[in-house]
Amino acid sequence: MTKRASDDGSILVLSLGVIVICILALAVVVDASTVFLARRALQSQADAAALAGAQAIDVDAYYSGGADARIRLDPAGIRAAVERHVRRDPGDGRLAAVSLRNDIVLVAMTDRVRPPFSGWLTPSGSYDLEVEAGAILGYRPSR
Repeated sequence: MTKRASDDGSILVLSLGVIVICILALAVVVDASTVFLARRALQSQADAAALAGAQAIDVDAYYSGGADARIRLDPAGIRAAVERHVRRDPGDGRLAAVSLRNDIVLVAMTDRVRPPFSGWLTPSGSYDLEVEAGAILGYRPSR
């Protein structure tokens, strides 16, 4: 009669493998969520800054004549309004660029996110995020 090979300990190896896979999956989910939430917060901050810039109209012309075709975005005031908004906002984003194209205020912002688990994969331990938002001054001329 031949002696059968023992299966003792095989469940332990299998259990350890499953635990390692679960921990890796958890790390991926946590890192992806961290990056997603940081990007969403940065996008929200850029959207709000673009809206602040789109509201930088010539206030004197607005109050003297109402909302008509003379009301334009004040190029000098757009950047100041955006910078003022970014300073007041509690977010961590940095203003990269502000521009005005065809009556659309474009705001570009950057931020750096440090995922808790995969940060060691990059030399700096972090990833750079960049977003852009645009806003237009919408009004109906008075009739």
